Amino acid sequence: MYLATIIMKKVILLSFLCSFLTVLHSCKKPPLPLMEVEINTGEGNNSGGGTGEAVVSEFVGKWDYTKVDLTNGILGIMGNDIGTFTGTGSKLVGEVVITENPNIYMTSLSFTANIDADLGGQQQEQQSDVSTQESSGTWTESNGEITLTDDEGKDIAIVSSSSSQIIFSGEFSTQIPTQFFTLDATSDVVFTIEK
Repeated sequence: MYLATIIMKKVILLSFLCSFLTVLHSCKKPPLPLMEVEINTGEGNNSGGGTGEAVVSEFVGKWDYTKVDLTNGILGIMGNDIGTFTGTGSKLVGEVVITENPNIYMTSLSFTANIDADLGGQQQEQQSDVSTQESSGTWTESNGEITLTDDEGKDIAIVSSSSSQIIFSGEFSTQIPTQFFTLDATSDVVFTIEK
Protein backbone atom coordinates (compact mmCIF):
# COMPACT_ATOMS: atom_id res chain seq x y z
CA MET A 1 0.00 0.00 0.00
CA TYR A 2 2.84 2.32 0.87
CA LEU A 3 4.42 1.75 -2.54
CA ALA A 4 1.12 2.43 -4.32
CA THR A 5 0.79 5.76 -2.46
CA ILE A 6 4.28 6.84 -3.49
CA ILE A 7 3.64 5.90 -7.14
CA MET A 8 0.28 7.68 -7.05
CA LYS A 9 1.90 10.85 -5.64
CA LYS A 10 4.56 10.75 -8.38
CA VAL A 11 1.92 10.28 -11.09
CA ILE A 12 -0.13 13.19 -9.69
CA LEU A 13 3.01 15.34 -9.45
CA LEU A 14 4.01 14.47 -13.01
CA SER A 15 0.48 15.18 -14.28
CA PHE A 16 0.44 18.51 -12.44
CA LEU A 17 3.88 19.43 -13.81
CA CYS A 18 2.86 18.54 -17.39
CA SER A 19 -0.34 20.56 -17.06
CA PHE A 20 1.60 23.51 -15.59
CA LEU A 21 4.18 23.47 -18.41
CA THR A 22 1.42 23.22 -21.03
CA VAL A 23 -0.42 26.21 -19.56
CA LEU A 24 2.83 28.16 -19.18
CA HIS A 25 3.86 27.47 -22.76
CA SER A 26 0.44 28.45 -24.12
CA CYS A 27 0.70 31.86 -22.38
CA LYS A 28 3.69 32.86 -24.47
CA LYS A 29 2.89 35.17 -27.33
CA PRO A 30 3.60 33.71 -30.73
CA PRO A 31 6.52 35.31 -32.59
CA LEU A 32 5.57 38.18 -34.83
CA PRO A 33 5.67 37.36 -38.50
CA LEU A 34 8.48 38.95 -40.48
CA MET A 35 7.15 41.63 -42.76
CA GLU A 36 8.69 42.79 -45.97
CA VAL A 37 8.55 46.54 -46.03
CA GLU A 38 8.82 48.46 -49.26
CA ILE A 39 11.34 51.26 -48.85
CA ASN A 40 11.70 54.09 -51.32
CA THR A 41 15.34 53.87 -52.39
CA GLY A 42 15.29 55.15 -55.92
CA GLU A 43 18.75 55.21 -57.40
CA GLY A 44 20.39 57.51 -54.89
CA ASN A 45 18.29 60.49 -55.91
CA ASN A 46 15.09 60.02 -53.90
CA SER A 47 13.15 59.57 -57.13
CA GLY A 48 11.15 56.61 -55.87
CA GLY A 49 10.68 52.98 -56.68
CA GLY A 50 12.45 49.90 -55.48
CA THR A 51 12.42 47.70 -52.44
CA GLY A 52 15.16 46.72 -50.04
CA GLU A 53 17.29 48.45 -47.50
CA ALA A 54 17.28 52.23 -47.26
CA VAL A 55 20.23 53.78 -49.06
CA VAL A 56 21.77 56.88 -47.54
CA SER A 57 23.21 59.38 -50.01
CA GLU A 58 27.00 59.64 -50.10
CA PHE A 59 26.58 63.39 -49.60
CA VAL A 60 24.95 63.03 -46.17
CA GLY A 61 27.28 63.92 -43.30
CA LYS A 62 29.66 66.59 -42.06
CA TRP A 63 31.98 68.35 -44.51
CA ASP A 64 34.90 70.58 -43.52
CA TYR A 65 35.99 73.69 -45.39
CA THR A 66 39.50 73.09 -46.75
CA LYS A 67 40.04 75.88 -49.29
CA VAL A 68 38.71 79.36 -50.15
CA ASP A 69 39.85 81.15 -53.32
CA LEU A 70 38.91 84.75 -54.13
CA THR A 71 38.94 85.73 -57.83
CA ASN A 72 37.91 88.71 -60.00
CA GLY A 73 38.05 91.03 -56.98
CA ILE A 74 37.18 94.70 -57.16
CA LEU A 75 38.24 97.28 -54.53
CA GLY A 76 36.21 100.44 -54.17
CA ILE A 77 35.69 103.56 -52.09
CA MET A 78 32.23 105.15 -51.89
CA GLY A 79 31.08 103.36 -55.05
CA ASN A 80 34.20 104.12 -57.12
CA ASP A 81 36.45 101.27 -58.29
CA ILE A 82 40.08 101.92 -57.38
CA GLY A 83 41.74 98.53 -57.83
CA THR A 84 41.52 94.78 -58.22
CA PHE A 85 42.51 91.81 -56.08
CA THR A 86 42.79 88.07 -55.76
CA GLY A 87 43.17 86.12 -52.56
CA THR A 88 42.89 83.01 -50.48
CA GLY A 89 41.35 82.12 -47.16
CA SER A 90 43.37 80.98 -44.16
CA LYS A 91 42.43 80.01 -40.61
CA LEU A 92 39.27 78.37 -41.95
CA VAL A 93 36.77 77.51 -39.23
CA GLY A 94 33.56 75.99 -40.49
CA GLU A 95 31.60 73.10 -41.81
CA VAL A 96 28.66 72.09 -43.95
CA VAL A 97 26.23 69.55 -42.49
CA ILE A 98 24.03 67.71 -44.98
CA THR A 99 21.07 65.68 -43.70
CA GLU A 100 18.54 63.41 -45.37
CA ASN A 101 14.76 63.27 -44.77
CA PRO A 102 14.48 66.21 -44.76
CA ASN A 103 17.16 67.03 -47.34
CA ILE A 104 18.68 70.17 -45.86
CA TYR A 105 22.14 71.64 -45.50
CA MET A 106 23.49 74.08 -42.92
CA THR A 107 26.79 75.90 -43.24
CA SER A 108 28.93 78.07 -41.00
CA LEU A 109 32.31 79.61 -41.94
CA SER A 110 34.77 82.22 -40.71
CA PHE A 111 38.25 82.83 -42.12
CA THR A 112 41.00 85.34 -42.75
CA ALA A 113 41.02 86.75 -46.30
CA ASN A 114 44.61 87.15 -47.54
CA ILE A 115 44.28 89.67 -50.34
CA ASP A 116 46.83 90.59 -53.01
CA ALA A 117 45.62 94.00 -54.19
CA ASP A 118 46.57 96.07 -57.23
CA LEU A 119 45.84 99.72 -56.46
CA GLY A 120 46.79 101.89 -59.45
CA GLY A 121 49.75 99.65 -60.35
CA GLN A 122 50.92 99.37 -56.74
CA GLN A 123 50.89 95.83 -55.30
CA GLN A 124 49.76 95.58 -51.70
CA GLU A 125 48.99 92.68 -49.40
CA GLN A 126 46.06 93.03 -47.04
CA GLN A 127 44.37 90.77 -44.52
CA SER A 128 40.80 90.95 -43.39
CA ASP A 129 39.07 88.75 -40.85
CA VAL A 130 35.71 87.53 -42.13
CA SER A 131 33.31 86.95 -39.26
CA THR A 132 31.20 83.80 -39.10
CA GLN A 133 28.71 83.54 -41.95
CA GLU A 134 25.83 81.08 -41.68
CA SER A 135 23.33 79.89 -44.24
CA SER A 136 21.09 76.94 -44.99
CA GLY A 137 18.93 75.49 -47.69
CA THR A 138 17.87 72.29 -49.41
CA TRP A 139 19.63 69.80 -51.64
CA THR A 140 18.85 67.16 -54.24
CA GLU A 141 20.92 64.50 -55.95
CA SER A 142 20.75 63.37 -59.55
CA ASN A 143 23.14 61.04 -61.37
CA GLY A 144 25.68 61.29 -58.55
CA GLU A 145 25.72 65.11 -58.60
CA ILE A 146 24.44 67.33 -55.79
CA THR A 147 22.41 70.50 -56.25
CA LEU A 148 22.18 73.09 -53.45
CA THR A 149 19.46 75.72 -53.18
CA ASP A 150 19.63 78.36 -50.45
CA ASP A 151 16.66 79.37 -48.29
CA GLU A 152 15.92 82.26 -50.66
CA GLY A 153 15.46 79.83 -53.56
CA LYS A 154 18.77 80.69 -55.27
CA ASP A 155 20.79 77.79 -56.70
CA ILE A 156 24.38 77.52 -55.50
CA ALA A 157 26.79 77.03 -58.42
CA ILE A 158 28.39 73.58 -58.04
CA VAL A 159 31.75 73.32 -59.81
CA SER A 160 32.21 69.61 -59.03
CA SER A 161 30.97 67.04 -56.54
CA SER A 162 32.01 63.57 -55.42
CA SER A 163 31.60 61.43 -52.31
CA SER A 164 34.68 63.07 -50.75
CA GLN A 165 34.84 66.62 -52.16
CA ILE A 166 32.41 69.34 -53.22
CA ILE A 167 33.55 72.57 -54.89
CA PHE A 168 31.03 75.39 -55.20
CA SER A 169 31.16 79.10 -55.97
CA GLY A 170 29.47 82.23 -54.77
CA GLU A 171 30.03 85.91 -54.09
CA PHE A 172 32.27 87.47 -51.47
CA SER A 173 32.11 90.94 -50.00
CA THR A 174 33.83 92.54 -47.03
CA GLN A 175 35.21 95.84 -45.86
CA ILE A 176 38.93 96.31 -45.34
CA PRO A 177 39.87 99.08 -42.92
CA THR A 178 43.02 101.03 -43.80
CA GLN A 179 44.77 103.83 -41.96
CA PHE A 180 42.69 106.58 -43.63
CA PHE A 181 39.58 104.95 -45.11
CA THR A 182 37.67 101.69 -45.53
CA LEU A 183 37.85 99.74 -48.78
CA ASP A 184 34.85 97.84 -50.10
CA ALA A 185 35.97 94.48 -51.50
CA THR A 186 33.78 92.26 -53.67
CA SER A 187 34.78 89.17 -55.65
CA ASP A 188 33.82 85.74 -56.82
CA VAL A 189 34.70 83.01 -54.34
CA VAL A 190 35.27 79.29 -54.78
CA PHE A 191 34.82 77.06 -51.72
CA THR A 192 36.16 73.52 -51.33
CA ILE A 193 34.70 71.21 -48.69
CA GLU A 194 35.83 67.68 -47.96
CA LYS A 195 34.48 64.72 -46.01
